[in-house]
Amino acid sequence: MTKTQKQRDKQIRQVLTIACENIKQTDFGFAYLTHTVDLNNEANTLKVQCYFNDDLAYQKSELHFDALKNEITQQLATIGLAIKAANIPFLVD
Repeated sequence: MTKTQKQRDKQIRQVLTIACENIKQTDFGFAYLTHTVDLNNEANTLKVQCYFNDDLAYQKSELHFDALKNEITQQLATIGLAIKAANIPFLVD
């Protein structure tokens, strides 16, 4: 991993941490998010998985999935990175 890639990975992790903390404040039962990305092809390979504590928390938040995706998308946009909504699945941990 090059120095530039390490810096970019750090940027991505920082904005996703902000998105995660913002989501935790608004959606009870949201546990965490994780991501995968090929830093040589960010725009096409970035995937963010969002996890809820249990089925009940997941079901209560289903109506807000678009808002949660929007939070993640907005945070990534601050570093000039776009993500397709289909690449942000919601799961139960």
